[in-house]
Amino acid sequence: MNKIVKVKWFMLLAVLTLAWGCSSDSDGDGSQEGLQLLSGTDERPTWKVPDYNLYEQTMSVQLRLQDELAAYVTEQDLMCAMIDGEVRALHAPEITNAEIYFPLTVGTNNSDVMVSISYYCDRLHRIYTFPDWHEFDASLPPLDSEDKPYLIRFFTTE
Repeated sequence: MNKIVKVKWFMLLAVLTLAWGCSSDSDGDGSQEGLQLLSGTDERPTWKVPDYNLYEQTMSVQLRLQDELAAYVTEQDLMCAMIDGEVRALHAPEITNAEIYFPLTVGTNNSDVMVSISYYCDRLHRIYTFPDWHEFDASLPPLDSEDKPYLIRFFTTE
């Protein structure tokens, strides 16, 4: 075997070994099998549904949780959208065709603002926050480009 072929084979084996060694216990969707989320001490928030009559514009979206959090969802959970720290949308989880999602209608008088998302997980007694999730956009479709609720990732597992 000539020297170039030997080097190519060695490089291929090195890459395969590296790829195998870096693999995780993932089920293919980004979640890690056996991931345990820690319980916190957050009390159930006192978020209130806003009075939509106060707002000139609304944006309606459906949001879904990353798999790691979806496994802990109960009817007691809450998701809210906030603008400048003020609750502008609030909803408990909905379940349709075994899919968990949170429908939110966000109200504002100023379209040049960022929307933050907060989620209270009752089982874990924790509040997760995604600051500046999306700019307010009344024309944003309620579902993503695959006709699914928008995926909210409050943390990464990698």
